[in-house]
Amino acid sequence: MLILSLALRNARRNTLRSFLTGGMIMFGVALLTCGMAWTSGAFGGILEKASNMMGPVRIVTPEFARKEQLMPLEENIEDLAPVLAAARAAPGVTGAWARIQMPVTLTVGDDIGEHFALVQGAPPEWYDRALDLAGHIQSGRMFKVDDEASGMCAGGHHGRPPIEAVVGATAAETVGAKLGDDLILDGQTQDGSISAVKVKVVGISDLGSSAQNKFVYVSLATMQCMADIPTGATEVLIYGKTIGDAAAIAAALTADPALSKLSVSSWDGRPPFNSLASIIGALKSMAAGVIVFITALGVLNTMLMSVMERTAEIGVMRAMGLGRLQTVVLFVVEAMGIAAVGGLIGATLGAVVAYYGLEVHGVNLGGAVNKMPPGLAIDAVIHGDWEPIMFVQCFGLGLLMAVVGGALPAFRASRIEPVEAMRARR
Repeated sequence: MLILSLALRNARRNTLRSFLTGGMIMFGVALLTCGMAWTSGAFGGILEKASNMMGPVRIVTPEFARKEQLMPLEENIEDLAPVLAAARAAPGVTGAWARIQMPVTLTVGDDIGEHFALVQGAPPEWYDRALDLAGHIQSGRMFKVDDEASGMCAGGHHGRPPIEAVVGATAAETVGAKLGDDLILDGQTQDGSISAVKVKVVGISDLGSSAQNKFVYVSLATMQCMADIPTGATEVLIYGKTIGDAAAIAAALTADPALSKLSVSSWDGRPPFNSLASIIGALKSMAAGVIVFITALGVLNTMLMSVMERTAEIGVMRAMGLGRLQTVVLFVVEAMGIAAVGGLIGATLGAVVAYYGLEVHGVNLGGAVNKMPPGLAIDAVIHGDWEPIMFVQCFGLGLLMAVVGGALPAFRASRIEPVEAMRARR
């Protein structure tokens, strides 16, 4: 109690210095709170969006997995029915759908197809589950599926309705496509032959990321016809309730004898995401360490000044029986008392900014997202993710700042010899 009362008295003695020390901790804790909310929301959004795009769990042929960057259509699952049945029967699975992707050139009207894009074919249920494509139509509507027309790859001929497609906003702007235009997709079949399909643009979508806005979206039947894979697909994507279920679902599917000749993997086991989680953790720790270190330096400076000004007083207290350990505790408690007030204010201010500024409103990156790699799905508006536990974590780190910054001055004070201190300050 004596040490506590002395620490509180010392903190009130020089209010300006205490205010500066508390202000530095307040700023450091507020900055730390905003930083944690920002990184959690930004990286969490990237991981969730990417896992939805690529499938939390995916089944492909081993050859496709090895050549994935080339999108090898020839390395496909020829018969989807048994694979889909096995996937949907696995515990924890809420949905499983086939998908085919390929690079194409786009042509509108009489223009020469010099514009490149990626076309994606999947069932409407997958578009709803993974992308919420219908909810992100900027203009127009979601395409309707006519399996017979798609299977003929001849929409609009012989009285058949045209094959419909939704085009991403970036792809539509690049090629100059508008609602109602006929768009020629020039791709290839699985054996390398040239394959072209004419589709009608019925919707233009804006999914918020540069990667997804460069796609053309059509039905699975259209892609099966275009790639000449009538009953198969290159990928089967499997979903659970959350992306956290992916590892357990992948393990169950790997043990299924019906899938023994295929490659089953969860999203966090495929590059680049197999190493991204550890990188994100390292970045968070590094950012927190830098903020704690810089703030602790400020605390160190003010506490050292306090020790130098009170050298004689410390000598008197040492002469009256205050031990070295008690001296260390005295200055650490003083620093932590100031940090408790500054940290509480800083954590509160940081929580308000993190929640209302970053989580509710977000930060608009504008055109910067268009410079991101096509395979990295990043929303134009990045939202933070503040959680109540961050208040406790950042407040605790504020106290750590005080301990780190006050440790050296405290040990210096404990080494002051009473006689020398009083002689120097007579």
